[in-house]
Amino acid sequence: MTTLPLSAPSVPPAPLLRSRIPTLNGATIRRHRLLDELDRAWNSGSVTLLTAPAGSGKTMLLVDWIDARGLDLGSVAWLTVDESDNDVAGLRTRVAFTFAHAGSAALTDAIASLPSENDPGYEHFSGLLVEALESVDEQITLVLDDSHLLHHREVLGLIGAFLRWPPRNVRIVVAGRFEPPLALQKLRLDGLVHDISSSTIAFTPDEATEMLARSGLVLQQDNLSKLMNRTEGWAAGLRLAGMMLTGSAQPSDVLDAFTGTQHTVADYLVGEVLSHLPKDVRTFLVETSVPDWFTTDLAERLTGENHAQDIIDGLLAQNFLIERVPGPEPVYRYHPLMRGYLRAEIARLGVEQIRNLERVAASWFNAYRQPLQALQHSVHAGDSATIIDTLRDSGLGMVLRGDGSQVLTAMSRSPHEVRRHPISQLISAAAFLTEGTVAPAVSILSTLRRSATTPVTDRTTRVDLDAEMLRRALEVHASIHTGKIAGALARMMQLDIGESGSPELDSYTLMVTGLAELHLGRTAGALHHLADATANARAGNLHLTALGCMATVAGTQFLAAHFDDALATAQEARDYSRLHSLTESPLSSVVQSLELLIDTLHVAPMSTQIPHDVWIDIARSHDPAVADYGRRASWALNATTARLGHDDREWLEFDRPALAGFEALFAPMIQRRYLALGEIHRATELVEVTARRLGRTGDVALLVAEIHRAHGRVENAENELSTIVDGTKQCISPVNTVRALLAAASIAAARKHPIRAFDMVVRALTLAEPESILLPFVEAGSRVRDILTHNHGRFGLLEAFADRARACVPHQNTSADRPTTGTLTRRELELLRELPSWRTAEQIAADHFVSVNTIKTHLRGIYRKLEVRSRRDAIAAAHELGLL
Repeated sequence: MTTLPLSAPSVPPAPLLRSRIPTLNGATIRRHRLLDELDRAWNSGSVTLLTAPAGSGKTMLLVDWIDARGLDLGSVAWLTVDESDNDVAGLRTRVAFTFAHAGSAALTDAIASLPSENDPGYEHFSGLLVEALESVDEQITLVLDDSHLLHHREVLGLIGAFLRWPPRNVRIVVAGRFEPPLALQKLRLDGLVHDISSSTIAFTPDEATEMLARSGLVLQQDNLSKLMNRTEGWAAGLRLAGMMLTGSAQPSDVLDAFTGTQHTVADYLVGEVLSHLPKDVRTFLVETSVPDWFTTDLAERLTGENHAQDIIDGLLAQNFLIERVPGPEPVYRYHPLMRGYLRAEIARLGVEQIRNLERVAASWFNAYRQPLQALQHSVHAGDSATIIDTLRDSGLGMVLRGDGSQVLTAMSRSPHEVRRHPISQLISAAAFLTEGTVAPAVSILSTLRRSATTPVTDRTTRVDLDAEMLRRALEVHASIHTGKIAGALARMMQLDIGESGSPELDSYTLMVTGLAELHLGRTAGALHHLADATANARAGNLHLTALGCMATVAGTQFLAAHFDDALATAQEARDYSRLHSLTESPLSSVVQSLELLIDTLHVAPMSTQIPHDVWIDIARSHDPAVADYGRRASWALNATTARLGHDDREWLEFDRPALAGFEALFAPMIQRRYLALGEIHRATELVEVTARRLGRTGDVALLVAEIHRAHGRVENAENELSTIVDGTKQCISPVNTVRALLAAASIAAARKHPIRAFDMVVRALTLAEPESILLPFVEAGSRVRDILTHNHGRFGLLEAFADRARACVPHQNTSADRPTTGTLTRRELELLRELPSWRTAEQIAADHFVSVNTIKTHLRGIYRKLEVRSRRDAIAAAHELGLL
């Protein structure tokens, strides 16, 4: 036995202790956190049980705590247990020696009265020890380090009794790699044991960052994440990584190589963790390291060991680098560095035995419906038949569950005959499309189309029919990105979609059919097929696909201006994403963004407080259409709140058209911002871009009208708007119809046609009221607000909504109320101030020492920008806008 006599406040043996484990160079955040944890345990009066695997820094932590707290802990007696302490007489002698050398004269005197082994009364040693300790009028702290080495039954019984009935002035800290069998259950139930486990001692990312910084190492976030994934906060792992990173110019490469096979890591694992284990347990570890995780049943299949659970329980009890993963069925996994070492050791078994283990794992995972793991192990085993069977049965399901990139990785490592098989190519195309990599998918589908020479007939087998169904569905999916949707969809509809009996295939074919119809403007058919796709996806536990379908349905309802339905579907989708842990998916953010868009159109408070991370989450989607939607929506809404980004050409440079409904809704928002910035050439370019994407719809006519208004061509603007007002041109977005009616009302009011202005506003209110579309009234500004004010009481059943619309429009004149090119030049403002004097142009020209023609040119500019035709109207408009 080794005794370390400590005296408070200093700790002489600290250098000795620190030499036994990798130094951590200090981490202030972690140090304060763990010292506070030990303080809480000590102050509670309970037994502190500190257990952590080798290399966790527990001994150094205790030394640091004693050194920091000093006299607050009283006299500190430190006993480091070794194998020889599994003897009652020897343990008693050394416990007494430890207390006697704790640095307290009173304690030394009290311990001196204890009988030795051959003295009378020795059989009452335990009781006499308690009396001696309690006779000392001072606090005492006992530390039992390396307690995991205790195993003698009588020794454990004596220590257990001491812990259950300790002296009133003694606090006890029991530390070790794992909890010794001290029968602490009753104390735990009574709340008298304070556990500090390896998870508590583990470094957090912030603490690891601080520790590395003290060694002059600063890691980027991706490298820090990689390091934490490798080490899981294990102190020894972090220190070993720090040693490797020191002086490295390529930390990412170093961390990629930092596994259990790296020699410093391997040496540490063997010397400190594995060396004491029996050979059969080490063999068990190697064979069960084949899968990422395992159950007891899989462990028995891999090892042939009927008592696998006993071995696992023993490893857990010893705080080995293994953990039980929470879940309904016990699942176990090794620490990443330990598994890396074990995977390297498996090479000693020979190629054929390794392949047998991989086949056993693949068979087990297939039987338990874990196809991704089954696929990966089949690839490792080189079992072509099993790979193809797994892809045929579960390939599409894996892709739809979000595992497309892992499926592609597995197939890239498969034998050549597997990669050339038609089912492998179909699944590859599906994975590429879901990952947003369209070109390889198109190439694969072109090859398959040329080889698909056998027509579908009544004699076509179910397997071949399903393969052809999937091929045509993939072509429809690809056409959404490349064009020619109608032709691909027509070929798809020649088959009985949704009738295969496979939830994966049916949900996918119905989903892509709905998406294609949505792009073609067939809203009713799209909603029908998307609803069926959602039902099939739910039935097949394809939660990501179901969420995507629900998000698309909500978006379709939103574009049709059925906001209540859209909000209900969005709420259902958000509940579904929470239920199935999909809240981090970009699709969940899409759902939230629809709610924000609706709030914007409702002029709700949230519309000016759009969470930025929602758009970031959407933009990182693998689906280019989803990512583009996120960028467009964010940019458009920022434009409505005067937060336009530095690159205000972005809208014009998107490489693909959005859904027509979104394009139509967002374009006027962008144009409005361009005009407010005086960028009329870009506002004009936007009209051309939108016309190419949408055709000559009412939405484009609205954009053209705004350009005419900006140039003062009021009659031309009115003519464009009339095509929308009289129904000659239909708007794709119902919101734009409201915008057009209000624009017509504003022009009519400016031209002194109050009856027409009132009629246009009533029609706008009629369209907007069912779904509370208020944003167009805010955009229309003070002229429409004045129409609403002057006609108060004349709107009948629409009166309440008219009041809400009027209240939404700011009463203070803002740039949004003014004509959109409307910045008058300094000369024009000077002339504007002369107009109320009613002096002639000649008189004004003489006073300003300019020609009459110059004055007339400025007057025409004023009339154009204020959208008026006479001096009297210009004066009235200037007063209204606060310019006079």
